[in-house]
Amino acid sequence: MDIKKILVGVDFGPATEAVLSYAAHFALATDASLTLLYAIDYLTTPPAYLAPYMEKEKKGALDNFTVLQKQLAERGIRTETEVTAGRLQESFESAIKKTQPDMLVLGFVSHTFRRSSSEKLIKGLKMPMLVVRGEKARTASSGPVIIKKILCPVDLSEQSQKALIVAKELQRTLSCSLEILSVMPYHKIRGLTSQDESDRLIRELHDDTKNRLENFLGNTGIEESVIIDDGEPGERIPAVAQKLDIDLIVIGARGLGLIKGMLIGSVTDAVLKTSPCPVLVIH
Repeated sequence: MDIKKILVGVDFGPATEAVLSYAAHFALATDASLTLLYAIDYLTTPPAYLAPYMEKEKKGALDNFTVLQKQLAERGIRTETEVTAGRLQESFESAIKKTQPDMLVLGFVSHTFRRSSSEKLIKGLKMPMLVVRGEKARTASSGPVIIKKILCPVDLSEQSQKALIVAKELQRTLSCSLEILSVMPYHKIRGLTSQDESDRLIRELHDDTKNRLENFLGNTGIEESVIIDDGEPGERIPAVAQKLDIDLIVIGARGLGLIKGMLIGSVTDAVLKTSPCPVLVIH
């Protein structure tokens, strides 16, 4: 994954400082430039009487960007800015088409009964995106970003292979360690048969999974060993990340549904909601 241009979604809300901290960290590590995007979200064309308010909001965003650009320039980071108005996803799609970024950086908010704006973007935009969330991200708001450990969950799919390759590249770029995790549903076997039969089936499944994972890793030239865990992947991946004090999860997005690119996999969706650290989603 060659990162030369990074698009950063900025809303000047509580998560902005953390989002910019991670974007800056990746920019410095990869010598990439940043494009800061502020999108004024309007579902329909606003009536004429709202025009002065929109202009005021645009001016406020541009003034804020001037301050941020100066701060980033002092760190040697090249930065451009863009302010748009309209439907949120269309604004991002237009900015992506215009700037051709290699990665998108977003904050994350989740609502109980409806999808948040960030969730809609994550599900609708098919490109590598760093979703800044979790306790690690909150810590970065008051101090430097530290990425010492990367966790990459794999499930033998093409998407997870892509994620694994990116994780390995980032391991070298960021000079950090890499943990590889495979979560198997052993718990679903227990109780279906006798204890001895369950143990035998689990041993066979474990050995088969281990061999397949070794071949899978060998095909990508990766020598790290794999942690094989038991449970529901959407629950166990964040739990393992918490236990191992992981700083970044790199995970593949798996499309579901009839509309290609509109939905990410349920496991990735669950991880995004509960991860203790930022998540890099690879399409």
